[in-house]
Amino acid sequence: MTVLIVAGLMALSVLLTACTPTGGEVESGAMEGETKTLFVGPELVECTGVAPQQCLQVREDPNADYELFYSSIEGFTFEPGYEYELLVRVDTVANPPADGSSLQYTLVEVVAQTPVASADKPEGIPVPTTVAELAGVRWVVETYLNAGGEMVEPLAGRELTATFDLERVSGESGCNNYFAGYVVDGNTLTISQAGSTMMACEPAELMQQEADFLAALQSAATYTIDGDRLLIANADGETVLAFRATEPAGLVGTAWTAVMYNTGTEAVTNLMEGTTITANFTADGRLNGSAGCNNYMTSYVLDGQNITIEPPATTRKLCPEPVGIMEQEAAFVTMLPQAATYSISGNTLELRTADGALITSFTAAQ
Repeated sequence: MTVLIVAGLMALSVLLTACTPTGGEVESGAMEGETKTLFVGPELVECTGVAPQQCLQVREDPNADYELFYSSIEGFTFEPGYEYELLVRVDTVANPPADGSSLQYTLVEVVAQTPVASADKPEGIPVPTTVAELAGVRWVVETYLNAGGEMVEPLAGRELTATFDLERVSGESGCNNYFAGYVVDGNTLTISQAGSTMMACEPAELMQQEADFLAALQSAATYTIDGDRLLIANADGETVLAFRATEPAGLVGTAWTAVMYNTGTEAVTNLMEGTTITANFTADGRLNGSAGCNNYMTSYVLDGQNITIEPPATTRKLCPEPVGIMEQEAAFVTMLPQAATYSISGNTLELRTADGALITSFTAAQ
C-alpha cells in the first residue's frame, strides 16, 4: 500500500496534517537568513508530490541517508555525476502560495564539487551481478525484525514492500517510499543506504515500524528464496525480513480502498481516521463505492492508461461525525471526474489529472 509528496509543490501549513510531506524544507525551525550546509547527491530522482517531478537528493549530515528535496536552490546549477557541498541561506517566505514552499533556499557558496565514479553508476550504488531470482517480483513483508529483536507482522493496513530492478530496490516503507542500490553475489546481498520521500505519518508506531524496516533492509547480508517466499538475513545469520511474492491487482474486480485524496486545494492528504472511501470498477464500465458517508455511482471509459470518469451521483445522507467527513466526501466526489490517467503498481492504484496531479491513491483490500 502506498503512499506520497512534498514541499516544493505544497504549502507546509497544509501538508503537515496526517501523512504530509516535509521534503524540501530540510529543517522547519530554520530562522530567516540562516546559513547552513547541505550535501547534494550525484543524481536526480523521479519523485511525485501533487505532480511528478525530479528531486535532488540532500542531507545535512554527510554520514546520514539522502532524502528527497522537493524545493529548488536559487543560484545553484546541478550537474549529474558530482557530489556537492553547498552553503545556502534559508529565508522564510511570507504568505507562500498553496503550491509553494514556506522556505526559500539561496546558494551562498559551492564549497566542494567532487566527481563520482560515473554519472550513471554513482558511488555507493553498485550494479548487481545477477538479479534473476529477485527482479520482476513485488515482495511484501510478512514479518520483520523490530527494534526489540522480535519478528513481528506489519501494522494493519500498511504494506512494507520491495521491488528489485537491475540497479535498485525500491518500495513502500509504511509511510514513505524508499529506494536504494544493491548488489548480489551468489546468495550474498548487500543493500546501500536508502533514500526516501520525507513524510511524517501518524500514529507514531508507523514511523517506528518504518525505521525498523529500513534498518533491517540495510542489515541484509544473505538471502534465500523458497517458492514464493524471500528470506533476508543479517551477517549473524539472523532472519530480519520475511517476504512473500504477490501478483499485481487488476483494475476490474478488485475492491479498492482509498489511502490518500486530493483536497481540491492542491494538497494531498490521508483520509480522516475512522473513515473509508472505496471504489469498485466493473467490466461493463460502471464505478461505484462509498464516498465516506454516502454511496456513489458513475461510469468510466478506458483507453490504454487513460480513463474518463463521469460526474458521480450519490445518495443524500448527512453524517455529522466525524467532524469534516462531509468536506472530505465533497472533495473526493468533486475531484473524481478530473481523473485522466490511472496506474497500478502492485496493490496500489493511482488516479491522476491530465497534468499529473494525484487525485486519489487506493490500495487493494486484503
